[in-house]
Amino acid sequence: MPIELSSAEISLAEKLSEHAQDACALVDLKCQKCDPKHFYLTVHRYYGRVQGMTAEVDRCIDWCMSKGKLIFTAQRFSNWCAKKAQWDRQEQINRSEKEKLQSGTEYQKADYERRFTR
Repeated sequence: MPIELSSAEISLAEKLSEHAQDACALVDLKCQKCDPKHFYLTVHRYYGRVQGMTAEVDRCIDWCMSKGKLIFTAQRFSNWCAKKAQWDRQEQINRSEKEKLQSGTEYQKADYERRFTR
């Protein structure tokens, strides 16, 4: 069953492709498999879950350079988005836990003090 993308998702995939190619050219990094069609699945999976995808392309390219990677691909960016979604979810869990401890019982408030104010 083929995936169907909205016009906004297709536009985002084209924008990501163009941005990735420009950014890679700027830092002399090879950009392989970066046509818009290579970004379709990533956009379909993470549209709405990963905010600021063009900024995340820059962060992923920066990570590639820091790790000595010579090639940027849409697959590498997809893996980056998967990690980003995981990091965001964990941050949300931590934030809600802090709020719960701050506004909870005396025991929870003491636990918050012990865990987060050192």
